[in-house]
Amino acid sequence: MRGLVYAAASLIAVVVTAPARAGEIYVIENGQGNKVIAAKKDVAALAAVPVMPDGKPNQGFNYAKLYELPGANTHVMRGHVDAKGSIAVHEGPLPYILYVISGSGKLSLNDKGGAQIGEVTYKPDDVIVFQPNTLHGWTNGDSAFEFLGVELPAPQK
Repeated sequence: MRGLVYAAASLIAVVVTAPARAGEIYVIENGQGNKVIAAKKDVAALAAVPVMPDGKPNQGFNYAKLYELPGANTHVMRGHVDAKGSIAVHEGPLPYILYVISGSGKLSLNDKGGAQIGEVTYKPDDVIVFQPNTLHGWTNGDSAFEFLGVELPAPQK
């Protein structure tokens, strides 16, 4: 639970410091003598993801890891899907919190065979929390879909 709180705080910090289109990444940390400093980090460029690891094709999907929280196995991610683009049905092995910056469309909920069993309409300012190994896919609407995501460590058993 504490990891979830830290991840959510990290996401909020990135949302506040990084505008939707372009911006900087600042990590607020203790410097020498515990003097609080803002350490500016390099911004990762979004890279095209034409296919998922299993070979299923995406349309207009770009993704990047913006920041990795040292020692926490927590990653802040950034995604973009072109207008009318899509992300193929897939599952993430880890918990994932997604914040919709802009765009709207449909999030498909799929069974283990890949068949659609439900749907969520997403819009700006929605927060979507994925539990591990949940199959889903994205079909974007008429404008670009921009999002921030926090990938969390695997739950402890």
